[in-house]
Amino acid sequence: MSAHNADRAGSLMITVAVILLFASIPISIFIVTFIHHSVYLDRSHWFFDSPMSSYIMMIVVFLIIPVLLIIMAIYLFKTDESKKRSFNLFIASVFTLLFMASGGYLSLDNYYYMDKNGLYYDELWKLEKTVYHWDEITSMKQINKKEAGTLTPDKVIFTYEEKKLELPLTPKLRNEIDPVINYIENTKGVELVMENITVDEE
Repeated sequence: MSAHNADRAGSLMITVAVILLFASIPISIFIVTFIHHSVYLDRSHWFFDSPMSSYIMMIVVFLIIPVLLIIMAIYLFKTDESKKRSFNLFIASVFTLLFMASGGYLSLDNYYYMDKNGLYYDELWKLEKTVYHWDEITSMKQINKKEAGTLTPDKVIFTYEEKKLELPLTPKLRNEIDPVINYIENTKGVELVMENITVDEE
């Protein structure tokens, strides 16, 4: 690669890096939402959602890639053409692609959903989803936070003997969890317990 081409390649890397830095959040949200709802969502699901960790991982991927591109661009600007430079850039490019692929996969493979059989949770660092059957549930509790005189649903806790699974009561889950709760109460005989917690004001 000539000095002129190296400068052009370095400038292009920096341009792409700047674009990714500013667009990392909206791009990440779009990719996770689109893939999850077009590939993973099924009509048999009573509820499906992407944990916050899924979005955070994708954002991290799109934030680290620009840093790697900038480092590669600086390396291009400060070194002369040689086989060693070409090899180092090749290794850096492969590493960047592998990081993007692995981070993207972990992000997209992080979700949870519910159906008539139970709750299925594919956690961020696990390659397979864990199934929590409704037949094995022992209790369920909804935590509400009271702050400045306002009571707000915070999270729901499903307990399976000693295993507790906490799900944040996002606006989406609040709107769609009632049929799940009713099914568990009426079919499995496990009632929802309400617990209110007062948040101290500073």
